[in-house]
Amino acid sequence: EFTDAQLYLDYAFPTLVPATPHSAPASTNIGKADLSYEYAHDQYVYVLWSQGFRRGGANSVPLVGPFKESPLLASYAPDSTNNYEAGLKGRFANGLSYAFDIFDVKWSKPQISASLPSGHLAVYNGNTAEPRGFELESTGPLFLPGLAYNVGVSYADAKLTSGFSLPANDGTGVIVPGLISGKAGQQLPGSPKTSITAALDYQRLIVPGYSLSLSLNGSYHSVVKLGLAAAESNTPVQQSSTYLITNFSAAVTHDSWRTTLYVTNLADK
Repeated sequence: EFTDAQLYLDYAFPTLVPATPHSAPASTNIGKADLSYEYAHDQYVYVLWSQGFRRGGANSVPLVGPFKESPLLASYAPDSTNNYEAGLKGRFANGLSYAFDIFDVKWSKPQISASLPSGHLAVYNGNTAEPRGFELESTGPLFLPGLAYNVGVSYADAKLTSGFSLPANDGTGVIVPGLISGKAGQQLPGSPKTSITAALDYQRLIVPGYSLSLSLNGSYHSVVKLGLAAAESNTPVQQSSTYLITNFSAAVTHDSWRTTLYVTNLADK
């Protein structure tokens, strides 16, 4: 059960809309099942099916006045997924481990968070979408005692698989049918196609009772779409740039004490 009541107050254009309760009750059952087979010592192949569910909610948008939005945008519905995954994972005697999988997600009523044409922020539902891709992760020791790596790579092609349209305020106080829309093949906002994380960790004993830990890590993701293109618009969809950040830390541990020096965004990007 979910109930939301938010007051809307705009100081620049004296507008006061009293809080109106919105409720979005929902009920569901979700499941999960997997099969795995150990084809060699500590080496597995598996298939997995699982379901996901998120409750709906409400948007803080006025329903009257010059900044009004369509009542269809006052709340948004729950979304759900059927997730299919197959992969390999294992660990070797030297400490090296790996995991690889491919996945396909059938997504119903995906919740999309974006700016409306009027400038309001809101969440609304699409119709259907399908993220699919792969993931790879590995950790293990390197050539120096105490030196280890951790790397993860994922690729997710998350697209709408059917179209939808919703009415919205065009910014002049007029509710225009279909002003918010999406069509099959469009990339979902907020979903980078490629993501990479990597880390190098080094640990050694300095003197008896004192140990040193060094860590250099970074993360990267490709461009992210910030919205969906309107059906009748030639305006390109805004998107973020690629993202790359590196961090470094050094820590000395003695008994129950730990002193850490760290630098975030080492390259000042």
